[in-house]
Amino acid sequence: MITQVTGNGRVLLTVNHNGEWNELFYPFPGQFQHLREMRLGVFDVTGGKFAWLRRGNGYELHQTPYGGGHLPNSVWMGHGITLAVRDHVHPNHDLIARVFRIRADPPRPIRLFAYHAFQIAESMYQDTAFVDPAVPSLVHYKRGYFFEFFADPPYARAVCGEHTLKGLKGTYVDAEDGRLEGRAVAHGAADSVMEWDLEPVASEDTEICLFMAAGRSLPGVHQVRDYVRDGGFQRFVRESEAFWDTWVQRRLPRAPKGLSDHARAVYRASVLMMRHATGANGAVIASPDTSSLVAAGDTYNFCWWRDGGYCAKAMDEAGLYENASRFLEFARNCQGPDGSFFHRHFPDGAIGSTWHPPPFLQIDQTATVIAAVWHHFKRGGDPDVLLDYWPLVKSAANFLASFREPTTGLPAPSFDLWEERLGVHAYSAATVAHALERAARIAEEVGKDPLNWRTASGEIWTAAQREFWNDRLGRFVRSLFPRDERLDASVLFALKLGLLPWDDPRARAVVDAIEHRLWVPGMGGLARYEGDEYYGHENPWIVCTLWLAEARLRLGDRPRCRELIEWVASHATPTLMLPEQIDRGTGEPKSATPLTWSHSTFVDVVHKYAESETRGEVPEE
Repeated sequence: MITQVTGNGRVLLTVNHNGEWNELFYPFPGQFQHLREMRLGVFDVTGGKFAWLRRGNGYELHQTPYGGGHLPNSVWMGHGITLAVRDHVHPNHDLIARVFRIRADPPRPIRLFAYHAFQIAESMYQDTAFVDPAVPSLVHYKRGYFFEFFADPPYARAVCGEHTLKGLKGTYVDAEDGRLEGRAVAHGAADSVMEWDLEPVASEDTEICLFMAAGRSLPGVHQVRDYVRDGGFQRFVRESEAFWDTWVQRRLPRAPKGLSDHARAVYRASVLMMRHATGANGAVIASPDTSSLVAAGDTYNFCWWRDGGYCAKAMDEAGLYENASRFLEFARNCQGPDGSFFHRHFPDGAIGSTWHPPPFLQIDQTATVIAAVWHHFKRGGDPDVLLDYWPLVKSAANFLASFREPTTGLPAPSFDLWEERLGVHAYSAATVAHALERAARIAEEVGKDPLNWRTASGEIWTAAQREFWNDRLGRFVRSLFPRDERLDASVLFALKLGLLPWDDPRARAVVDAIEHRLWVPGMGGLARYEGDEYYGHENPWIVCTLWLAEARLRLGDRPRCRELIEWVASHATPTLMLPEQIDRGTGEPKSATPLTWSHSTFVDVVHKYAESETRGEVPEE
């Protein structure tokens, strides 16, 4: 499981619960995942014993994010050895600095080994690894991706080999007798090991700075390597730390008052997570987690327009205006010719994989992008923004206004936000009506005629209130064509967008019914819908629980809203990551962890909670 994340919009590094590098993405967060395995090992020369640093190997691991930027920090302790590791991704250069600080009590000679196996461009074939003894450095490459390791002090020995293919375990076995004896070059499924011969003491740190430069050419990574060596290794470590301290002081908003210290810490971590999930080109990935490959055959390393749009709105709330702007620019570049948005895109803008048949639509995703444009303008107040994105809005709104079911006037069938069912859904209808009204407001701001979109919005709202409401049940059904009467937490979001006024007694009845049925006994938290079996039976979801928090806030129950915010914060991981869902039996994170949508919704609801205190009301969506 991912426990820590750091990046610069091009390089994204994750660290797992064993303190090892888990994923290495480049040149975009979420694309490509180049790392197969990383591990650290220690050989006690005096005792003649070797161990990989793993839990249960005689070592205990403690992980606490370091500094204002929550930089990955892992500390192993065992066998009289303490090894602290901090990872930094440089803000300017595509460069990772990994700083080892080692102590031994009693003092004695040890050998530290660092093993890396790559799957460059997400394939473990045709890679090359070679040692350059003149530098010294160690390079892994394939086609247009190059990764060069170098260190201060330099490694004593480095070898290359192969893994997985030909029945091979990996070159890490060469380290297990305490001495490297392998080759200087390897190709195929290439891997490598570096060795440092050390004599740490108990009273002060023995320090190693290991760097990895990423680039698209061999001269490119050499240039970064030489720049670091000429400028001083420690300088680049200090720059990484100083940048994040400055960023937190200058850019990270103060956590709203009225919440526990822990909830405020989760809020700060959530803002940082949104920043790390956003590429320099504006793509916002749903999660860096790749663990779903085994269970589902695919990952969350894509840009969904729903997740990205809500993240952009939360970034605007938290002051990350430029990041939100870059997302909208990315959306403009990915929009389809008819104005709609494909199911999901790769972080480089290519259309992503999908299990939907043509026309590959979740209609709410197109609607969410329009709403994000309006919110971006509302927070920034710059009319030029609306001119910039007018072609996007016009095309998307015309598509939504025409993509209608003729008998009811509701949006035509598409897949629901949970990506499971084709039909006409209450949530989707609400997002479309809301987006068309926002498009009409944008039209007014830039001097265009809003009538068609406003009329379509009103027609959809009227039809939604008529068609989805069920007098017998005393609530809204979640979808039509086919009809599905199961309670679904997404109806809370439809209420937020305007499905009913909050002072309508039916609104409270709907919220009460959803909380009564979908609240998870004992564990707490709100499930997605009746009968949900995704990663377990009716597990509580972070976003659904936060939707309930906002619904209670809009109904005037601030104490309940705060309780729900605190419940979510209490179910963050020890390193402040919010998962997609929680196991209803164990309380452990389930599915993607961290999930950007969970973090962005936490930021959004915390801001609404804070603004309701200062303004006396919850701001309009």
